Amino acid sequence: MPGRILVVDDVATNRLILKAKLAAAYYDVLEADCGQSAFDRARKEQPDVILLDIMMPDMDGYTVCEMLKACPETSHIPVVMVTASGAPKERIKGLSVGADDYLVKPINDMALFARVRNLLRVKMMFDELKLRDSTSRELGLTDFLETIEEGAGKSETVMLAPAADSQGDVWKDAISKMPNVDVIGSCSEREALNMARFEMPDAIIVQQSIMQEGDSLRLISALRARPETRQAVIIYVVADGAIETAAKALDLGASDYLMEPFEPEEMIIRLRTQLRRKRYSDQLRSNVRDGLKMAVIDPLTGLYNRRYATQHMQKIVERAQESGKDFAVMMMDLDKFKRINDTEGHDAGDMVLKEFSRRIQENVRGVDLVARMGGEEFLVVMPDAGAMTAKHVSERLRRAVECNPFVTADGVELNITVSIGVSIGTEKDDDPGKLVKCADLALYEAKANGRNLVSFHEAA
Repeated sequence: MPGRILVVDDVATNRLILKAKLAAAYYDVLEADCGQSAFDRARKEQPDVILLDIMMPDMDGYTVCEMLKACPETSHIPVVMVTASGAPKERIKGLSVGADDYLVKPINDMALFARVRNLLRVKMMFDELKLRDSTSRELGLTDFLETIEEGAGKSETVMLAPAADSQGDVWKDAISKMPNVDVIGSCSEREALNMARFEMPDAIIVQQSIMQEGDSLRLISALRARPETRQAVIIYVVADGAIETAAKALDLGASDYLMEPFEPEEMIIRLRTQLRRKRYSDQLRSNVRDGLKMAVIDPLTGLYNRRYATQHMQKIVERAQESGKDFAVMMMDLDKFKRINDTEGHDAGDMVLKEFSRRIQENVRGVDLVARMGGEEFLVVMPDAGAMTAKHVSERLRRAVECNPFVTADGVELNITVSIGVSIGTEKDDDPGKLVKCADLALYEAKANGRNLVSFHEAA
């Protein structure tokens, strides 16, 4: 997994040693010898990870980290503090200013590369999601996408998988002090998996020696493999100090790890950081999903648009060829709709289109395709439906429009009717566009014969 890493240290020997190790693993290495140079290079070069020394002549690493996290251009870049001091208070201070991890000199190579791989994966995921989110917004979907904000007021669930009940109680007491966080516990690997399936926790803290002789690494792998917990935060607690185990946990999908013994405050800070990152990625993912959805959804009616209908009809045709069953295509057009816009205004016209869309959906099946093709023209495609079914449903739709007036926001009752043209597709048909044209011809016939009618194409 190649990446660009910025090494920041005022001692040239330290930079050279780190550069040699990283370059041997095919990473592209940048260097900076002081805090200001590190900040400037980070803004200009946009590295994937920053290894930041704490003791420097112009400003300490804590200050540099705060600057990096406060700057929009660099706030997303993971930062690993590197220092000779392993004191818990120093580690907590580094994490508090936004660092993603804290490595003690002399740096353990396994710890270094495991953490770099982990942070690069996270960074690549965020970069991809941000790019897709940006593309959605550039396509004019901004109005439909939510602004990415802190999840204030939203309750989050943390599940514990400790080594003993007593340990779980200590963790729960500490985490329960966090606002809007619910804590649930489990007593075995199997129970943790079952609870995660139904509770769908936002974060899971797994102790290396999980109760009832479970396999904690197997639990992490299973949690990452399941759709319900794939995006959850997983923090792994290493009991024996073995960095090899911590590295394996990261490679299996853990978000972060803690080495025992640790201060409860460190757990809280790491958990808070990971939950913040999860909220951000969830929102980006939601924006991408909603953006893609809006690309095929008509914003006024909520129905699918012509683009989606064209693609989906091809699948219906292929299904008919496989099953040998007919399918119905209906083109519908509101009668004299322009008059409504001219006399009652476009707001009333929009209301009629939305209400008409609702009535269509209420009178067809969930498997049927309903789309707005443009203006007041709508399409319904019914898989596994022959001429008799199409006749029954199309008449039901026509009556659903005719029998109940449409009421505007001003209380004006509008008597609306619809004309419907129907064509029937068979296993021999391979051109959905041709069937739509046939339904269109039938629709024109319904219009010519007085409107408020259902007309079938002659082939049907």
